[in-house]
Amino acid sequence: MAQQSWILRFGELGLKSKVVRRSFQRALRKNLVQLAKDASVPILRSRLRDFDVVYSDAPTEVVEDLICHGLGIVAMDRVVEISEDPDPHLVAQLVLKRHLRVGEARTFGVRVKRLGEKGEWDSQSYARALGSKLIEMDPTLTVNLSNPEWWVKIILEPGKVSSIEKRTLGPGGLPTGVQGDVLAQLRTRDDVLSCFLIMRRGSRIIPVLDSKQPHLQLLKKWDPFIGVRSRTKDDKNRTFQRPAWGVVGLSIEEAEPFIERREEAIKTTPLCTLNPLCGWTEKEKEALWLHLESPSRHRPHPDTTTWFSD
Repeated sequence: MAQQSWILRFGELGLKSKVVRRSFQRALRKNLVQLAKDASVPILRSRLRDFDVVYSDAPTEVVEDLICHGLGIVAMDRVVEISEDPDPHLVAQLVLKRHLRVGEARTFGVRVKRLGEKGEWDSQSYARALGSKLIEMDPTLTVNLSNPEWWVKIILEPGKVSSIEKRTLGPGGLPTGVQGDVLAQLRTRDDVLSCFLIMRRGSRIIPVLDSKQPHLQLLKKWDPFIGVRSRTKDDKNRTFQRPAWGVVGLSIEEAEPFIERREEAIKTTPLCTLNPLCGWTEKEKEALWLHLESPSRHRPHPDTTTWFSD
């Protein structure tokens, strides 16, 4: 199969300070590369100006399912190279050839992202020229730049023109391992769902006691380093192992032997019991479980709008 590429969208990570953002993105990339190794999916990670890009010659659905397990990734845009020639007439022909609704009345808009040297075209002039050619070839099209039925998204580079063909939503959240460790005993489905919600906020799960292997293996598809203690630095720049700050599926008394606080620590965070499923309905839990098992097919919540008006 020919090599394809995906632009990764990080979302929440962009709200952090530059230093924190860089650290979180480094953790996300490390997790994604290890997930790919564990799943035997060949990927090549690179940068395209300000974007993180993943390249792979594996089947499309396999790569997209892998990326959908990358906590911290809000969305991915599948990119397809259209032409080495930027001629708007040729590109319009090729774009329409890949479109399924040619001849149907619909609205559209063109967005162009230019990368590299300016050359003959800038982004706006190319968008106008391409839009004009599309209307000329398919007169059923009408322009709507606010909320069109069809966005034509083009990346214009020296020597090639690419199209962003499909956006797939990712799990969002934060990459695991950036917000400390939580001790967990994975015995029930609710324990697994609770741990997943905690992982989604950036914490690493440390399984202890009678954690079931099938539950552990399911969560390992989301965090390849599950069970590996986080490390940080003290005021003298010495690296040390972080003590856990929360527990799931066991009592604080049961967790005491596994906390691993430093004797010389001046300030420690009190251990707390976490219950992220508090208030969740059985229907919501079932939807989250389906997402946990197959994130590329199921969203984590069946209803994301009703609560706005409650």
